[in-house]
Amino acid sequence: MSRVSKKISVLDSIDPSGSILVLNLFDTQVNTFKAMLHYLEEKAIPFFIVANKCDRIDKEKISEPLSPFEGYPVIVASMLDGTGIGLIKKEIRERFEPGSRIVVLGIFNSGKSSLIKRLTNNHDIFVSDMPGSTLSFLEYNYGRSMKLIDSVGQIIDVSKPLMVSVDLEGCETVEEKLRKVMLEDAYGILNSIETAIPGLVRVVEVIRTAVENGGKIVVTGAGASALVGMEFAGQGYETGLPVYCFTNNLADANPVSFAKGLGESEGGLSRYIGGLIDEGDVVLAVSASGGTGFVYDVLARGRERGATTVAVTENPDTPLGRYADFVVKSNAKPEGPSSSKIQAAHLAIEN
Repeated sequence: MSRVSKKISVLDSIDPSGSILVLNLFDTQVNTFKAMLHYLEEKAIPFFIVANKCDRIDKEKISEPLSPFEGYPVIVASMLDGTGIGLIKKEIRERFEPGSRIVVLGIFNSGKSSLIKRLTNNHDIFVSDMPGSTLSFLEYNYGRSMKLIDSVGQIIDVSKPLMVSVDLEGCETVEEKLRKVMLEDAYGILNSIETAIPGLVRVVEVIRTAVENGGKIVVTGAGASALVGMEFAGQGYETGLPVYCFTNNLADANPVSFAKGLGESEGGLSRYIGGLIDEGDVVLAVSASGGTGFVYDVLARGRERGATTVAVTENPDTPLGRYADFVVKSNAKPEGPSSSKIQAAHLAIEN
């Protein structure tokens, strides 16, 4: 249940009196980040923004990912080399009262746990590039009286009625709810156009070159992302592309394997798929989270065997993105416990 429970939390339950919002400069995911920001504004909780991973982008380009947050208090930082830590400590002293409970918010892999580790010098804090490694609220002492509270990478208000991946609050009839769901899927696709097109343009040429040189396309994914891969492979094969699809999807045997994937970290499956990859092939991996074990391992094995690797994902700052030569990024968030908007966007990208 960890894959579901890590996405479901009610922020009110920890009673925060302050917040540090951690923005990933490399992958801002503006929609989800703004949802957290608006929550703090609505609750009148004092906060400031730490723009982390400045070491991952060119200094002259830092203003670009920060432009949607003009007017908010921002400290540019890097948890890798310690840039900005002194300014962050100063801001905490000046902005928050003694005894404050300060929740650290941000998307997956933004550096929340790394920030708390830096501030507290607590070397027991687990830090990972795997999305969703923090599964619950974790409290740490800071200074004489403050608490720093680590959080999951996606805060969802489960008190809203029938919230799965679309907020249906305010919809009274079935027709209104259905209309809202379909519109939200459409918005997920529209919001992904600007982020996906640059990667798609490059990938189309990569696939064309590989096929002309006798290579094949190997597609993989898990659960719902497997469905996306199967759709791409099916249409590609019908149009004459040498495309093969290998997934862990047993949806025809058991619906739960479709819903959440079966054996997502199974290394045997990635070894099996990897053995079928040749130099000059294109390996295309689909993962909404970017953290599905065997899927990103297939990309790693494909790269080792001389293939070109492509990731279709919402979260490029993950193991999947690290092993990809090219990334096609959707921008369908924020989501709820389900990822239907992301899957709709990925289906549009694959088509």
